[in-house]
Amino acid sequence: MKKTLKYIFHIDHFLIAILTFVLIGIGYAAVMSFPIFDPLKEAMSDMSMTDYFFRLADKNSDVNQDITIVDIKDEANRGKIAKVIATVDSLEPWAVGVDITFMGIKGTPEENEALIETAMTAGDNVVWATQLVDYDFANKTFAEKRSSFFAEELGVKEGFSNLDDVNYNHNTIRKMFTLVEGDSGTLASLPVAIAQTVDNTNVKSNKKFTIDYKTKFVVLPVDSISNNEDLIKDHIVLVGSTTDEGDMWKTPLGKMPGVVLQAYSVFTVRNHNDIHYASYIVNILIAFVLCYLFELFIDLQNRWLARHDKAPWAIFLSRSYLLLRIVTIVFMALVTWGILLLFIHHSSYVDAILILLVLGLTSEARNIYIGAIWALSKNHNWCILKNSLFNTDKK
Repeated sequence: MKKTLKYIFHIDHFLIAILTFVLIGIGYAAVMSFPIFDPLKEAMSDMSMTDYFFRLADKNSDVNQDITIVDIKDEANRGKIAKVIATVDSLEPWAVGVDITFMGIKGTPEENEALIETAMTAGDNVVWATQLVDYDFANKTFAEKRSSFFAEELGVKEGFSNLDDVNYNHNTIRKMFTLVEGDSGTLASLPVAIAQTVDNTNVKSNKKFTIDYKTKFVVLPVDSISNNEDLIKDHIVLVGSTTDEGDMWKTPLGKMPGVVLQAYSVFTVRNHNDIHYASYIVNILIAFVLCYLFELFIDLQNRWLARHDKAPWAIFLSRSYLLLRIVTIVFMALVTWGILLLFIHHSSYVDAILILLVLGLTSEARNIYIGAIWALSKNHNWCILKNSLFNTDKK
């Protein structure tokens, strides 16, 4: 037992794990330092394994039973939109989110009057979209907002519909806004305002939730509302366009209309499904432990092959590194599967990219370490060399 523990906790395994992280550090420094790697840096800046996990979860996700999207298409004029909103509101939904900002007076006077009348007669459960302007992310405040032409005069309930990230560079949308402070007080995002209309959903100002994409939504064309009243009554309904190219966003599930993104955000807020990310230290510790275990597993595999070094099959597996590659792929697949289960069932995420990178470099670090032991042991008799598991020329 003592001999087994001495082998398991041998310093060689520990140093190989350390060397693996050193190699990652050197590679990272090279990528960050040389312009030739700029395309790689740009790709890495908008990369997350959560996207892959959401796509896997999406294949088996159920249709949401509480949220319905009503698609007004691009061609709907203001009069038609007003009629749709009034019709939806009359069917007693829990809340209606209008993901359209009616800037200024446009179209015919009748169309604008129809919108005003709808806004006046709509219940308190209707939330209208507004846009934050000149948002200061450093101070977490905004200078002004741009609302529908009737919003200020009628005092309608509003929520800001901004979706873009802090740099406005149209990266993949993974997070949503909650509430922000402005010159006129606190303003909720459209999804938060909708959720709070249904129940007293408590969220903190200036917090950003990771959007939970593990569901699907029913999308109703405007001409099918009368045939699907059961999908409106006692539901949260979002009204918007799914075909507006100016409101398409890059998401983990691919290109997506803004109104659908708002639906996912409402789902996230109502279910408090914010993804819990492991801290930097926790990620490092998990990656180190898995690296150590993987190095130990590789060493046991090599020792098993060495005991059969006369057999042709053992020579083939050893010299071709076929078994090592198979073991590496299986180990990484099992680790990825475990991280996926943690993500789907517990909404928790550890850095899969770091962990897989560590596992992928472990065998390289092992080869470098063994080469160094062999080279140094030819001319030195240091204690660490004498006691190494890999010193075949011990003095």
